[in-house]
Amino acid sequence: MSSFEFFTVLLSFVVSIGVAHLLQTVAQLIQEHDRVRFSLTWALWAGAIFNLQVTFWLRSWVYHEQFTLRTETSVPPLVLAIIAFLTCGLVAPRVRETGEIDLRVFHEEDGRKYQIAYAAFMLVAIVQGILMADIASEELPANKLLTDSLVQAMFAVMAILAAVFHRVRWLQVGVPALFIAFALGFYHRMMDP
Repeated sequence: MSSFEFFTVLLSFVVSIGVAHLLQTVAQLIQEHDRVRFSLTWALWAGAIFNLQVTFWLRSWVYHEQFTLRTETSVPPLVLAIIAFLTCGLVAPRVRETGEIDLRVFHEEDGRKYQIAYAAFMLVAIVQGILMADIASEELPANKLLTDSLVQAMFAVMAILAAVFHRVRWLQVGVPALFIAFALGFYHRMMDP
């Protein structure tokens, strides 16, 4: 077993528990649909955060050949996995036994928390990219790492703007929709050789 495989087991536990919690919450919301007041804004943010987990997992593969277990190569991915887990937890509302589940109110009251967590993830991803650039260099050229860092910085700023301007509806809908669109583009590029 390589050090990459050994370490990614830990990351996969942390990330998968967060994803499982988010998916379980969505299943509960579907089961309790008659008590749920749907929110497109919440659904887009939940979808963007789900995509964040998937792209984090897929992008981790770029380090598989050159990874060695050192502080600078293990702490940033672990911090990212923890932030990813927390982001999933923050976007998942509590589904109580009784009463209405209003996802609009949930987003208004708690949306800033998961938006800031999303931004924190992007900022830590930039740090990870810088610290781990030498081991990803064979698969990702330097200009690609720079482009990735700029996109991550832009995403962080957009998530922060969404948190600051929480009452601006087009921003609340547009930012996660853009995140999802970029993720779909990432999946498409990844599938084409």
